[in-house]
Amino acid sequence: IAAHSMGPFFLDFAHQPYPLSFYQKHRYLTSGFLHGSLLHLYMNLRALLTLPSWLENGIGKGVYLSAYLVAIVTGNIAHTFSSLGYLSASSLSIGASGGILGLYGLMLASLMKMGNALAASSVLKQMIWLIGFGFLVPNVSNAGHIGGFIGGWLVGYLFGPGYMNAFSRDKGTGRYYVDRVDEDFRLVMGPGILPDYGRAIFPLKYLYMGIAAVMLSRPEMRMIPWAIWKGMTEPGTMSGIRSLIS
Repeated sequence: IAAHSMGPFFLDFAHQPYPLSFYQKHRYLTSGFLHGSLLHLYMNLRALLTLPSWLENGIGKGVYLSAYLVAIVTGNIAHTFSSLGYLSASSLSIGASGGILGLYGLMLASLMKMGNALAASSVLKQMIWLIGFGFLVPNVSNAGHIGGFIGGWLVGYLFGPGYMNAFSRDKGTGRYYVDRVDEDFRLVMGPGILPDYGRAIFPLKYLYMGIAAVMLSRPEMRMIPWAIWKGMTEPGTMSGIRSLIS
């Protein structure tokens, strides 16, 4: 979403380590859907489109979307802890880069579980380049990038599929295996390797059960759905600016 940099919609959903996000936790997620300009939005969309198709189609849309959303939150958490003196008023931050870096983390975890060390090292090199680039460009949160990358990696490692040899699955059955895996996914996995969600460390539903438990445990977390709805239907309410412009 492209938003005016100081409009009521922007101010209701942008992340600010202190004081806004300290009291309104929905901002840790919603800021990932805001962009300061159409150019900012275009750059992030372009980054998403350059990711390999097997990451979504091969691993599964559930894990892909989960890694993206979790990485937005973990990126903002990392940005918060990296803000020196974050209990004083801090600047606003927006953008999907934490979520996008989370998809790189998901890719690294998947390649590691496949045993594709060469491709995994290539992802790590890209990450190092992006961090170096962040030091050269103003207003870029390297902590947010790193936090997003780690969040996506954790989702991929803990909840992504395991991988097995097709021969070991069909050994002794007397049946031939027909390879129905996406061609791009096959090129990355190598011959005879298959994704197996039965070999995931944890089922994906456990992630959402954990999130639900955290949200129910604290009053400010239970307010997140209401805060998002209020900001969408009455822009300016959550930031208090609505009373100034009405």
